[in-house]
Amino acid sequence: MKIKPYDYAPVGERVKNARVMRELTQEQVANYIGVNSKHLSSVERGERGLSISSLMDLCKFLDIDADYILFGTVTRDNHNPLNEILVKMTPEQSSHAEEIIKAYAKSFGIIS
Repeated sequence: MKIKPYDYAPVGERVKNARVMRELTQEQVANYIGVNSKHLSSVERGERGLSISSLMDLCKFLDIDADYILFGTVTRDNHNPLNEILVKMTPEQSSHAEEIIKAYAKSFGIIS
């Protein structure tokens, strides 16, 4: 079975967009994630990928979801006021908060 080559172009575009939105240079990001700026440039052009550890460092540095970089979807929003509260809660507190929010949403017909 032949494995088809992966198209890194969309990933590279999202990496570049995230970097530019934070007004960072390729050199700044490359230094943080432990690659040279030429490597990061080739990632942004879609010519190569990142190692898992570099991807993790990139996401941490840019404060962005790996799901966004890899798939173009956002699964979390750290700047959402509710998330800022939820991350400070214990699992039990978080579970209770979820129940309260679901009851509230049901009362307005948002969910069934």
